[in-house]
Amino acid sequence: MFSTWISITAISICALWAIVLIYMYVSTRTMPLLREVGVCLPTEQTEWPLLSVIICARNEADHLEMALDSVLQQDYPSLEIVLVNDRSTDATGEIIDRLAASNARVKAVNVTHLPAGWLGKVHALHQGVRYARGEWYLFSDADVYCQAGTLRRAVGYAIHHKVNHVTCLPELIISSAFWLGVTIRSFYLLLCIAARLAEVNRNKSKWPIGVGAFNLVEAAAFKRTPGFEWLRMEPGDDIGLGLMLKKVGARTRLLNADGAIRVPWYESLRAMIRGLEKNSFGPGANYSYLRQVLMVLSLWCLILAPPISMLVGFHAKDAALLGAGAAAFMTTFVTALAMPRRALRDILAYLFLPIGTIVVSLIMLRSAWKCLRNGGIDWRGTHYPVEQLRRGQRVKFSPLGQDIHSS
Repeated sequence: MFSTWISITAISICALWAIVLIYMYVSTRTMPLLREVGVCLPTEQTEWPLLSVIICARNEADHLEMALDSVLQQDYPSLEIVLVNDRSTDATGEIIDRLAASNARVKAVNVTHLPAGWLGKVHALHQGVRYARGEWYLFSDADVYCQAGTLRRAVGYAIHHKVNHVTCLPELIISSAFWLGVTIRSFYLLLCIAARLAEVNRNKSKWPIGVGAFNLVEAAAFKRTPGFEWLRMEPGDDIGLGLMLKKVGARTRLLNADGAIRVPWYESLRAMIRGLEKNSFGPGANYSYLRQVLMVLSLWCLILAPPISMLVGFHAKDAALLGAGAAAFMTTFVTALAMPRRALRDILAYLFLPIGTIVVSLIMLRSAWKCLRNGGIDWRGTHYPVEQLRRGQRVKFSPLGQDIHSS
């Protein structure tokens, strides 16, 4: 009887892995492509609304000028750009001041002091909104590169579909490091499940979403929310923005911006490990060490069940176990062929999703361990105690798809 239950559990987990892969495929294929949407306003509207692009930068001298140039080169007719220098220690502040002095559409905002009880980026976003005059806000990052026509397409889509919030998954500029590409795709797989990406665009969907690279928000809808002060201690501020908008009845759409918006997310696997430290223990595990460990163990079961089922099934001549493991592997192979790709290495990266998911789980463990050892999280030059982060947490979700809600 005990062995029967073990077999049933293993077969069920193999089936769950296949379902997770199919869900990632469906999530990707059901997102509208930004580069394919129209660029015209509805016939009843004759003028493009003023758009305020709010970009917060801290030590982004390597990317800021070129990224901003991609925004300034847009053909959007009514545009202002609010550049917030968040206590940078490199040449970022000088670049922002120079750009503001040479272009009337650019406003420079210099933050020199971080008030107690605020995360640095959230405070910078809060300051940026204070200087924005637009009917629409675009919250973006200092390393985001927009292709021609992107802003017209995004704003036109929002107005035409009568939505208050359009957020986009950018095309990631990934280095030639193979395992970095594998881990990024594994992170995307878990994001699809945790944030229920396939359901975000449904009418009356309850699932909030936001992407820091491109959050386009109607100003009138944003002003109905508590504003960034409500998110002042929330590391997942991008999804937190989507959550605030959902709470006031705003309508959100998630688009695939492949070929329209490009971001050099991480240069190496080591940089990705460091970069995910602030998010993988907070929104992912609600700052609970036990929860983080249980989530990691769940992921390991999900990944290890197919190969173990095949090995045990082959050794014990158990056709059900062998078939379940083989079906899980076949689903991985078919998904790798079906997902959008540009080269053979993209297919290989999807084939290695199980290993990449193990890497992500180790990042989660490392994040929890560092938080335990240091008594909190270090971000943008400031230390934040765990209890303070817990009190300010707004976004809570898990890689296995538990609810996203506010606390």
